Amino acid sequence: MKVAVLSDIHGNGIALYHTIMDLEHLGISKVIILGDVVMKGPMPSYVLELLNNKNLEILAWIKGNTEMWFKEMPNDWTPSSNIDKAPYLYYKYAKANLKEDQISFLSKLPSEYSLTVNGITVLCVHGTPKSIFEAIDGSVSEDEIKVAISGVKEQVILSGHSHTSFIGEVNGKKIFNVGSIGNSLDQDNRISYGILDFSKDNLKLLNRRINYPVHKIIDIALENKFPYLNEYKNIILSASMS
Repeated sequence: MKVAVLSDIHGNGIALYHTIMDLEHLGISKVIILGDVVMKGPMPSYVLELLNNKNLEILAWIKGNTEMWFKEMPNDWTPSSNIDKAPYLYYKYAKANLKEDQISFLSKLPSEYSLTVNGITVLCVHGTPKSIFEAIDGSVSEDEIKVAISGVKEQVILSGHSHTSFIGEVNGKKIFNVGSIGNSLDQDNRISYGILDFSKDNLKLLNRRINYPVHKIIDIALENKFPYLNEYKNIILSASMS
């Protein structure tokens, strides 16, 4: 059995569509979703429609830090700085393009989820077991990872947040940051997601990278008047914040 792990879609419906097509090609229907699904990106409602595809069996779905914005930002709030202005405009865009029941669903997602698959225990988090705002990837030292996963009982930890994939093992725990479907930040603008392969005696962690028509999501962002369009275009194309 194989399970796909999807994270950091960020409203990129074009990337998610091609991910789902890839899953169908691979014969994978079971998925785990690690948050940051709709913000910040130009196609929030379409992304949710795709994820509610009847052909997908969702084993776990947790929130990311951007889903927290729905509860943290009151309707009458006014940003006091440019740092606050960007997330506020992304929040307003998503809110204007989502139905109330969709927002309610995203707001109520758990911040972590533990499950057992084929006898193997798995912990799903967006960032780390300690914080939704931190990450585990190749930029984090082993000592820092030990602190981040201390107290975890599960055998496998799945995460995202940094938009950079990572596979490792620390203190006997398998750790898998599956990267980002809709907004990679590792200088490779292909889709990145994870596959858990339970087909043999030992669990295999696979990072899947696939191409998609990047220009299409940029065209849609332009058509929909997505906030900070030039910045979004540069990040999507370069897969980098710089």
